[in-house]
Amino acid sequence: MQIVTHANVELSTLALGPNDGAVTVLLHGLVSGNMAAWYSTLALPLSLTRRVVLYDLRGHGSSSIPAQGFDLDHHIHDLSAVLEQRVGAQLQVDIIGHSLGALIALHFALRYPQRVRSLVLVDAPMPAKFWVAPSLLAANSREGVAAWIDAQPHLSNGVTGRRRERLRQRIETLLFDTTLVSDVLAMDSACAHAMAAFSAPVLLIYGRNSPCLSAGYELGQALPSAQLKLVDAGHDVPIEAPQALRAEVEQFYAAQCESRLPTWM
Repeated sequence: MQIVTHANVELSTLALGPNDGAVTVLLHGLVSGNMAAWYSTLALPLSLTRRVVLYDLRGHGSSSIPAQGFDLDHHIHDLSAVLEQRVGAQLQVDIIGHSLGALIALHFALRYPQRVRSLVLVDAPMPAKFWVAPSLLAANSREGVAAWIDAQPHLSNGVTGRRRERLRQRIETLLFDTTLVSDVLAMDSACAHAMAAFSAPVLLIYGRNSPCLSAGYELGQALPSAQLKLVDAGHDVPIEAPQALRAEVEQFYAAQCESRLPTWM
């Protein structure tokens, strides 16, 4: 574990696997997520052959909670800082992101296409102001945070005692003491022109029962090198369908390796 500090925020990071392997960066989702969500699902198996970098987004897990800066620009700067300090600023990377992490991955790739070799976007809820904001606004008071957690099965299952209270306090802080909600309300779709010009391979993985499945079809049309795969899950694909997710990612990476092999006449 290593702390990456930049612009008055501390980001908890972890790197696994060989130093000389291809690099995959894993980005988790909003509010309930942290890098542990990826650990057994993808980080460990991928680290057998790849360098895998994980980190807790600002305000999540063991990272610090700034009062502001939860917009995509700040998240992109955070990702840049992690890459610079953990793998080197110039190295091309593969990025996998779920939910908000997928939006960060996409916007980073569109801004710095030369730094991204491939993208895996897992149930990207674009635009976030449409798909994500209503859920956040449902926790409309500090007193209602506990009930809001109970209404999220992936949050409440198996979380009790001190862990639950720490979770409640962190979510209350994020929702009511930071600009997170207003920043998400301002998140619009990515630039159509930039998406049309993005040529790197993109794998879109969506749950068949996800409420934002239509966003997957729209991204599949907007990104010229994208392929859309559906798995039996809702929005929380890494939790609901980890084996199917891993299989899709490994098949996608194997195809990329094969396409890069030299050919001789």
